[in-house]
Amino acid sequence: MQDKTGRIEFLDWLRAVACFLVMLIHSCECIYSNDYTYSFPSETARWSIVFISGFARVAVPLFLMASAFLLVPVKTDMLSFYRRRLSRVAVPFVAWLVLYAVLPAAWGEWGWGESWANLRQVFINFVPRESHLWFVYMLLGVYFVMPVVSPWLERCSAREELVLLGIWLFTSLFWRFHEAFGPVFGECWWNPWPTFHYVSGPIGYILLAHWIRFRLAWTPRQIVVRCVPIFLACWAWCMYSFYTRSFRVEAVSALEIDWQPTAFAPVLMSFAAFALMTLIRGVPAALRNAVAEVSRQSYGMYLMHMMFLPAWFGVMSPRLPAPAAILATALATYATSFVVTWALSKVPYVRRIVG
Repeated sequence: MQDKTGRIEFLDWLRAVACFLVMLIHSCECIYSNDYTYSFPSETARWSIVFISGFARVAVPLFLMASAFLLVPVKTDMLSFYRRRLSRVAVPFVAWLVLYAVLPAAWGEWGWGESWANLRQVFINFVPRESHLWFVYMLLGVYFVMPVVSPWLERCSAREELVLLGIWLFTSLFWRFHEAFGPVFGECWWNPWPTFHYVSGPIGYILLAHWIRFRLAWTPRQIVVRCVPIFLACWAWCMYSFYTRSFRVEAVSALEIDWQPTAFAPVLMSFAAFALMTLIRGVPAALRNAVAEVSRQSYGMYLMHMMFLPAWFGVMSPRLPAPAAILATALATYATSFVVTWALSKVPYVRRIVG
């Protein structure tokens, strides 16, 4: 599975693609969403977002599964694992929390007084300008759990692992359960950890990545024949849900209920997309090396991309129709983020902030 340099080729492609999909999602959000309310400037814009952002909903799960694929089962002691992961992920994360809180004041996005207010908040939770960093909070939490679940994964049977995956897949329906019924399975204000809390959420992607790596025995033909229809059917559901709900709900949280990374359709889409990408191999060396370099820089690109994306959208949106503006914004942000991350990675000490 590894090439001569020790890299896993399809994981490089996966990170590079997932990073671009994140930027597509955020480019779409520039058109219709401000996190809490939404509107569409035209029907063309609505359909563009339905099609493009619906497809891109695998971005976060693919990033998460790429980490789990490599790291689980954990082969070191817990403290060594935490020390290495925190050094790799938390140090750049903290640096960008501070930069997003302060730096926009330099170009007049807000005053320095607001930057100081942001700094007082930023070590408790992200401020609005850096909302995409929710992913890193989640990722760090998953890292804390990896050494705990690893011993069980090493000794459990395939059937046992599949049972737990099935329970987790059931919890992916809870987005709809909560909408229909409110609190479920013992959930209330004094008990935010109901029955299925401990087997729900992003932790399931650890199991899914482990299952694909160690249990999935499908041939390449079986992967294509089974996973392409799964992906297309779930993508169609994501598009249908978003489009129909865009006429009858008011909050973004209700509009995107079937687009969440741990909702039923994105879970199955992500499984299918990951399995399909394991088939990538034999790419020409020049392209493989280029993708590997993007993969190496992908974490830094993710961290910094929202410094550039709104500005690029401001350039593209007045000049291009919605679908072209989305794609052009994402491409320009992707290229800019890569160049800046790559340049910073060459500078001693500074390279720490891009991972």
